[in-house]
Amino acid sequence: MTPRDVELELAAFLESAGLELSTSTNPPTLYPGTFPVSAPPRFVCIRHAGGESGLYLGTGRGVMAPDLQVIVRGPKGSYTATRELASRCWAALHQARVPGYIDVLCEGAGPVFMGPDSGDLPRFVFNLTARYSA
Repeated sequence: MTPRDVELELAAFLESAGLELSTSTNPPTLYPGTFPVSAPPRFVCIRHAGGESGLYLGTGRGVMAPDLQVIVRGPKGSYTATRELASRCWAALHQARVPGYIDVLCEGAGPVFMGPDSGDLPRFVFNLTARYSA
């Protein structure tokens, strides 16, 4: 079974979802994997959360189910706008029909407020599982 770069593939899906997020702008507003300290105040990050389950089907193939986390950060004083962007990301990914994936399921009923970061910028987070056959 060959693992996929789920962070990169889901970032590409979000980039095409009409949320005005981009991995190629300078600076980027969408990060697959980690984000640098120099990231702009408003960004979205999709990163592997460390968990993964799988099911071997006995045919040389299996189902992989990596756990990911989406972090949405916004400028200072933008709690409502940041929550709205996080909700739009959640809605775009929850039960999304991403090519090559069995399903993408977000946990909970939406993003959760993480509190402000050290620069007093609001942050929201949600977790998801993206299952695919390998």
